[in-house]
This record gives sequence, C-alpha cells and structure tokens, in this order.
Amino acid sequence: MPTNKRNKSIMQSEDAQSTVIGTVLVIGIFIAGLSIYFSTQVPEWTKDFESLHTANAEDDFSELKTLIDGIKGERFERTTNIKMCPDEVPIFGIPPPGSNLNFNPEDERFEIVVPVGGGGGGSGIWTIPNSGFTYYYDEEESNKVRVSPELVTLSGPTITDLIIDNTEMVLTGDTYFPYDHYYNRVIIKNNGVLSVSPGSGVLKIFASSITVDASSRIDADGCGYSAGTGTGYGGSAMDDAGGGGAGYGGDGGDGGGGKGGEGGTAYGDETSMFTQMGSGGGDGSGKIGGVGGSGGTGSGAIWLDAEEITIEGTISANGGNAENGSVGAAGGGGGGSGGGILIYGKDVTISGTLSANGGKGGNGYSGGDGGGGGGAGRIKVFYEVGTVSPVYLVERGERGDVGRGYGYDGDDGTDYEEQATYTASPTDIAYYSSGYFVSTVHDTGNDAVCYGEMTWDTTLNKQDIVMKVRTDWNESMACATPWDDCPELSSDSGENVIDLSGVGSVSPAAHRYVQFCAELSTDKDDRTPILQQFRANYSFPTGSPILANASGSIKFSSNYLYYPNQEIVYEHGAVIKYQREGGFMLQVPPIFISNEGGIPAIEISMVDLTGANYSYSGGTTTSMKSRFKTYNLLAYELRYPDFTINITTDYPSVWGNWFNKTLEKSGLDDSYFDVSVTGKNVEVNFYGKGDGVELYLEKTAVEVEI
Repeated sequence: MPTNKRNKSIMQSEDAQSTVIGTVLVIGIFIAGLSIYFSTQVPEWTKDFESLHTANAEDDFSELKTLIDGIKGERFERTTNIKMCPDEVPIFGIPPPGSNLNFNPEDERFEIVVPVGGGGGGSGIWTIPNSGFTYYYDEEESNKVRVSPELVTLSGPTITDLIIDNTEMVLTGDTYFPYDHYYNRVIIKNNGVLSVSPGSGVLKIFASSITVDASSRIDADGCGYSAGTGTGYGGSAMDDAGGGGAGYGGDGGDGGGGKGGEGGTAYGDETSMFTQMGSGGGDGSGKIGGVGGSGGTGSGAIWLDAEEITIEGTISANGGNAENGSVGAAGGGGGGSGGGILIYGKDVTISGTLSANGGKGGNGYSGGDGGGGGGAGRIKVFYEVGTVSPVYLVERGERGDVGRGYGYDGDDGTDYEEQATYTASPTDIAYYSSGYFVSTVHDTGNDAVCYGEMTWDTTLNKQDIVMKVRTDWNESMACATPWDDCPELSSDSGENVIDLSGVGSVSPAAHRYVQFCAELSTDKDDRTPILQQFRANYSFPTGSPILANASGSIKFSSNYLYYPNQEIVYEHGAVIKYQREGGFMLQVPPIFISNEGGIPAIEISMVDLTGANYSYSGGTTTSMKSRFKTYNLLAYELRYPDFTINITTDYPSVWGNWFNKTLEKSGLDDSYFDVSVTGKNVEVNFYGKGDGVELYLEKTAVEVEI
C-alpha cells in the first residue's frame, strides 16, 4: 500500500508539469505572434500618422500664405501654428522624432530686371527754378496758372466786357465758393437774356458796372436742385397722394391725401451776405397703374457784385412748377422752391422786378391728390447809395388741386434791404478757384535711370497744392499713367519729401523720361498757393537696373521613420511641396500673366520676408508671427520695352514648370517670352516687341518671427 501511494504522487506531478509546459508554450507562441504582428503593423500605423502629419503641415502652410497675403497694407500682427511632430502610435509605438523649421530672410532671391544695360554710375538732379519754371512750362496742357521763372501761382480771369444785345447767353454757376465770373462792364439790353446753366449752382458776377434794361432779364428759373433734392426738398408721396412742396425762404406745403409727402423746411437766413439755390419738390404717387407727377425743380441763385448796378428789367429766380398726375389714380408733384437773389453794390438803382416765387404744386388725376406748393425764396439787396424801389415777388407756390383732395400752399419767402458801406471786389487780385501747371518732359539722359527723392517748396497761404509725377520709357509719354490716375503726393512729415521709387506712376528704374503736374486750389478768391521750387534726384547704376527685389523662405523639413520625408516651403507668395521624387506647387504665387490685345501684361504682388535668421528642431507645435512692415505700389500698369524675372531657388524645376504652364495658358505667342532653368536659377524673359510689356507691381515687406 505505501508503494502505490508513492507512485500516484509521482504521476500527478508529471501531469502538472505537462500542463505548465503547455501553457508556457501557448503563451510563447502568442507573444511571438503578437510580436510579429506589431513588428509589421506599428510601422504601418506610424507611416499613416506621418502621412497625416504631412497633410497637417500643408494646411498650416496654406494658412500661413493666406495670413501673409492678407497682411498687405494692414498694420497688424498675425500668428500661424505649425505642428512639428506626428501623433504617436499608442503603447507599442516608438516616440516620433520632431521636424525642422527654418526661416532665412536672405534665401530664395526674386528680382525684376530691365535689360537696358548699365548707366555707368553717377547721378543727376532735375531742379527748378535753376532751369526756370517758364522753361519747363507746357502751356497747352496747363490751365489757369500764372508762370514766371521763379514761381507758379493761380491766375485770375481776364477782365473784359460782357454785352448781351438782343440775344441769349448761358453762364455756369458753382455749388462751392467762390462763384467767380469777372467782367469790367456787364450790359444786357434789347430783350437780352442771361440764363444760369441748370443745376450748376450759384451764378456770381463781379464787375465794375452791371446794367439790365427794361426789356431784358437775368433768369435762374427752375435751374436749382432737381426733384426730391436740396436742403429743403419736398417729401415723396405714397399710394395716389400728392408730393410735398420744397422749402427755402419759407416752408413748402404738404401734399394732399392721407399719405401725401411732407413739405420741405425753410433754410438759410434773411440778412447775411450769402445766397443758395432752391430745392426740388417731392414726386406724386400713382395707384393701380397711375402715374404720379414729378416734383418741380428748385430755382437757381443769382449774385451780382459791382460798384454801379442798374436794374430796370427783371431778375428772376422762381421755383419750377410740378407735373400733374396722369393715368389712373395719381397725385401731383410738389412745387420747387424759389431761389436766391443777392445784389451788392455801391451805387445801386433798382426799378425793375426781383422775383423768387415758389413753384405750383401739380394737380391730382382722377382720384389722386394735389401736390403741395413750393416755398418762396430769399432776396437781399445791400447798397451804399442809390434808389432801391423794386417790385419784390417772394410769393408762395399754390397748391395743386383737382382729383380727390387738394395739397397745401407753400409759405411766402423773404426780402431784405440794407444800406451798408460797399467794399470793391478784388478784381485786380482775384484768382481762379483751381488750376494746374504741367511740366514739359525732362530727359534724364540714360535708360538705366533709377529714381530717388522728390522735394518741392511752397507757400500755401492756407490753400492747397497737390503734386503728381509720372515716367515713361519713350519721350512721347504715350504709355505713361494718365494724370487722373496718378496718386496725389503728400508727405507725412509735412516737409514735402517723397521717395519716388514707391510711387505707382513712377517706375523705380528704366524710365528715362519724367514729368510732373502741380494742381493748385483755393477757397478764397483773394489768395493763391505758390509753388517755388521742384527737385527730383536720380542715379545711373553700373548694371541693368533692378525694378524690385525680394527674398526669404520659410521651410519645413520632416524627419519621418517610414513615410517619405517632405519639404514644405513658403517663398515669394507660393507654397511648394518637395520630396526625393520631385515637387510641385501646393499654392501658386501671386503672379498673373495675360494678353492685353497683343501686349503682355504681368501683375506681381511681391513678398519680402524680413527678420532674424532662425532654425528650430523639435516636436512641439511652434507659433510663427508675421507683422506688416511696409507696402509700396511700385508700378501701376507701367510699360517697359522688355523685362526679366530672375529667381534663385532650391526648387528651380518647380518654378520653371509653373511658369511654362502659366505662360501656355496666357494666350501669348511664345515669341513674347522664354523660360530657362540653369542650376538654381530660373530666368523668365518678356519681350515687348515695340509696344512694351505692361507691369503692375506691388511689394509688401513682412517681418517674420518664430
């Protein structure tokens, strides 16, 4: 019995050992299989994460481009986050290495060159009056300025007689002070009529003497503000109601009906030495196909200023009558308001009629309502001696009637007389309100010219001078920027100093011919601004002149374990993706090429990256700041005989391919361009073939900080 028990224990022990060994073997096989699985899958998972990180980096650089593009001209800072490391495979993954980010402001050069040869060095200066304003005065292009060798001022009108004998004449008024027509004698006789150009403003006449005989008139009737405009305009109606009458010397009448337009309010004053035009009445309204009547126009204004004034005839500034409603149920328009008459003289005799009545409101049609009458205007007479006994007519405009309901009359206007000391108008020193001096074309003497500073000296007398400058590559200035499109030059410092290389109508280089325009203006007829000196500096580089250049790149380089390593680069406004097999543009540069009627036209927004050279390696997300530094419009659709774009880059094949494809799509014949790639240089030549190549060029400098 003892022996059998011993044998049974031994058997039980052997069974246990077999179970343990089996379990160990199974676990070993499982671990081995798991190791094999992870050894194949972890790289794939890591590769997927690295691929996803590449896409994230592309998105980050696209955002970077968008922010830098949008910073143009805006003085603020923007931040872009760059994720430097892919996500880690959980548990069994190897911690991914970080990537590299490098900013080099001197890397990747971009320049625009005009191949006209060097100028041999040296410099020049165009100075006036050393050569005299009269020497450079383009008389045919200039207007209303007086020019001497030493200075330029506004000129005054030539003083002549104005005689209107049994005929009609129209003169233009002005809506801004001064209103200047200057004459020696003004005589209107034998049914002569002097009228004001409609809507032009106040007709002001300075003269030694003004005479209007009993058969003649000065007429501004209905020549003021159009319907629904002016300071005291009448309100428009709704449904089939009448429009409101306009106000000036008195209020305008309301239009008839439940939804009639409100009458305009009075404005101005009775006694000041100032006058204004009358306002327009409001339109009537139609209902169910009805056509409301238009409001009447306001009257113009007349201002006579002379030592001797004799009025036997009529001075008239009546508001325009409104139109009646027509068709269906329609309201009449509101009457226009009377205008202004101002007479100022030393010896004044008035026996004729001075009239500034309001216009009549229009009648309603069928069930429509009448319009309101226009308010009358304002008449003012200032004299030192004489007999002033005119017939004053400043009567309200009558309401419109007929139809269903009547409008309301306007109010009477005002008339005023004052005996006051007369001060003669300064006809001997009166100046035009504006004029401009245009210089002849100055030849700098060399096609390789580069422009520097322009300065000018003035005495403004609290008035204004605006300077404009333009250049061209041929003496005719046929391709120069039109004066109306040239920027108005002023100096932030107030010292009248401008860097011409940043003016869009002035080529920074390679335009041999230069011209300037000075626009003088005044709001006082006895004052003029004075231009006393003009200077423009230029130089002649020894090589072909560079229109503009820029540099700088931001480069991301990955350090992947399994996915192909990538370079993603921002340079010259483009985003490039590059790997061992080659590269392409993720985001194209801001360069646009087109065919403008057989003339190559290129638009370039140049980006210059500035700041401290910086490199970063690691796995932490990095912030990149971009700040506005400067902006210049260097060429606003200027033409050049030919020009060349030179790019020095680590990615010449990418740039070369992009230019070739873009030029193929431009519609230009290949005789207008060629592209060559040599080493790290890409050269793109554009040929004008006599008509020139048109260039729009702007440059933004952006400061970068990682």
